[in-house]
Amino acid sequence: MKIDREILRRQQLKLAQLVKLEDKVPVERVRYVAGGDLTFLNIRKTPTVGIGAFVVLDLESGKVVAKSVAEGEVKFPYIPTFLAYRELPLLVKAFELLNFKPDVILIDGQGIAHPRGLGIASHFGVYYDLPAVGVAKSRLVGEYDEPPPYGISPLKFRGKHIGWVLRKGKSKKLLFITPGHRVSVPSSLTLVRRILNRGLKLPTKLAHDLLQRERKRRL
Repeated sequence: MKIDREILRRQQLKLAQLVKLEDKVPVERVRYVAGGDLTFLNIRKTPTVGIGAFVVLDLESGKVVAKSVAEGEVKFPYIPTFLAYRELPLLVKAFELLNFKPDVILIDGQGIAHPRGLGIASHFGVYYDLPAVGVAKSRLVGEYDEPPPYGISPLKFRGKHIGWVLRKGKSKKLLFITPGHRVSVPSSLTLVRRILNRGLKLPTKLAHDLLQRERKRRL
């Protein structure tokens, strides 16, 4: 599969201009939050089979109210900073199967914390023009100070405050939280903390767990 990275770069830069960082829904009014994630049956192989999933969490009851799973062939190779072109088609397929409209979508990946301001959560948010937040387990770009246990630290890139680094507990594991689209930088953190402070799993983690069960069933 021939990939013209320059064409994709220009497309990302164009789409990044459509990203809006104002809240479409006040964070205190958010009730239904969807989490999206994707996995592969053979991550070292291209093409391979991918599985995308969404899980919707009701923040009032703390219960899962909807979920979906989609499977398909993935031909686009893994190329750093072009993750959306590999994973977005299956995430879109899974989202279309959801039959439930959430208030906000969390995507396991980057929001605006991307060299061209268009991580997979931003790409997804712009595609649907829906509020989206990126919740990643590793840094792609930006600088930050190590947050203390249960603490946060601003994530900055090219002199701008683009998101947050959250340490959930005393472990070394961090969450990199950045708005994707139609969500402000402050609200991206407020929403994630609202879920965690209730002792709930993030919808992205629920989607991840669902994918692991589906993956084991297929292998």
